[in-house]
Amino acid sequence: EMGKLYLASLPDVWAIVPVKRLRLAKQRLAFCLSEDERLELAKSMLTDVLAHLHRSTEISGILVVTSDPDVTQLAAPFGATIIADELEAGTNSAVVQGLRALESLNPAILVAPADVPFATSEDFGSVVRALRADPVVLSPATSDGGTNALAMRSGSLVAPCFGEDSFIRHIASASQKGLECGVVRSWGLGHDVDRPDDLFDSSKFRNSQSRTATFLAGLNVATRLGLSGLPACVRYM
Repeated sequence: EMGKLYLASLPDVWAIVPVKRLRLAKQRLAFCLSEDERLELAKSMLTDVLAHLHRSTEISGILVVTSDPDVTQLAAPFGATIIADELEAGTNSAVVQGLRALESLNPAILVAPADVPFATSEDFGSVVRALRADPVVLSPATSDGGTNALAMRSGSLVAPCFGEDSFIRHIASASQKGLECGVVRSWGLGHDVDRPDDLFDSSKFRNSQSRTATFLAGLNVATRLGLSGLPACVRYM
């Protein structure tokens, strides 16, 4: 593509994973999952995300920002560095704290949410490799216009604004600074687990080896809610 600078190599790439207290995760699923089930779901998803980040040869380090001591133990097998989320003011605040902690290293950054358990190491690697062509790279969420990956050649390029419709906001923020945005789409990165209908499709989850897919299949939420006999067009409304 004319006019685009392709980098032969990138600086070290660090992944930032913001993690709220696990027992507070996934409140929107409270009507169909117990507190203990939501806790196990949050643990499963985080484990899958960290495992695939750890396997990616494109990523030099993983920084987890959390106020939950249980996360420290869970993240240890993946060589993650843990810093305290001292403000507990949400995802964007946690990401900013992570960016500040990495300032002295000045690495390239990949922000990955803790609830994209079907994203593979190849998915994450594709996002990082796209930074060679564009200074900012995004992966959109399939369901709510959110952002399921934000990568930057430097941590100061775009302020994180995760949440519904954040994909468009991140693009607008980059555009205001004159920065080209690359977009990487994949099934795994597009599918987070945030709403009740995200729990029903476990038979179709492509990454069947994931801890999350196994857990969701065991829950069999559709049968529990009496939805398994309904046509798909009704079930997922």
